[in-house]
Amino acid sequence: MTIKIITDSACDIIEVDQRSYNIEIMPVYVTQDEKNYRDGIDITSELVYENMRKGVRYKTSQIPYGDFFKRFEELILEKQAFIYLGFSSGLSGTYQAAALAERDLKEKYPEAIFKVIDTKAVCYGLGLMVYGVARAANNNENMDELIKRIDYYIKHVKHVFTVTDLQYLYRGGRLNKGTAIIGNMLHINPLLEVDKVGELHQIDKIRGEKKLLKKMVGYLEEYGDRMDIQTIGISHADNPELAAGFVKIASKRFNTDNFKIVTMGATIGTHSGPGTLAVFFFDEWKEWARF
Repeated sequence: MTIKIITDSACDIIEVDQRSYNIEIMPVYVTQDEKNYRDGIDITSELVYENMRKGVRYKTSQIPYGDFFKRFEELILEKQAFIYLGFSSGLSGTYQAAALAERDLKEKYPEAIFKVIDTKAVCYGLGLMVYGVARAANNNENMDELIKRIDYYIKHVKHVFTVTDLQYLYRGGRLNKGTAIIGNMLHINPLLEVDKVGELHQIDKIRGEKKLLKKMVGYLEEYGDRMDIQTIGISHADNPELAAGFVKIASKRFNTDNFKIVTMGATIGTHSGPGTLAVFFFDEWKEWARF
């Protein structure tokens, strides 16, 4: 039996890939005025970004332990082996909830074959991992082979982000009001990365869109490996123009057209805000980095 791949709605995987590779996505909860919505089921990222621009404020909450326990137990009773790839524990408690469910279910069903993994990744960085693992699972790789592949992804997927409107970081408590106002007035954008332990931190500040995109491409050039043949993943929060601007520069720099562009899901977009651009790539080349 093929090993089933499960992830959460922080992954930004497009619907056609979900269907093609039987990827199951568990929704993070998005909250507006005390009403909960399941990300990607009850509410779309497009609606979230449209409403955020109108001043609507959203919060997110992790997938609860009970959701994981219920779904994992259903699969165990079906004798279905599976792997859950959770988004970074450095950014959410979702992985910890899944890990608790794993612990309790393995005590209850010691013969069950499944694993819960903290990917240290988010957005389409997680999506590239899930896509690669699901494709391999559909090609009948066994559990050990899939775990080896996942370990490579965790060690070598790089993330670089920028946020084009600082008011959303201010609303989320990540910037003070003065910094957000001045930054927006001067068109200063932060450049951020997700580090090896899965936490987000700022690495630079750039003034002006053209300089920002060149700086992002320079980051890929500095840390990437074989950028001419690997797949470059891009997530944008309702900002296709900025994504296209990045592709224009990167395609010339690396002589490639191997980009996968997706819309950033509400799980992360509610915190970074409309206009966010995130790019994902590998810092060590292996055939597994080609999608």
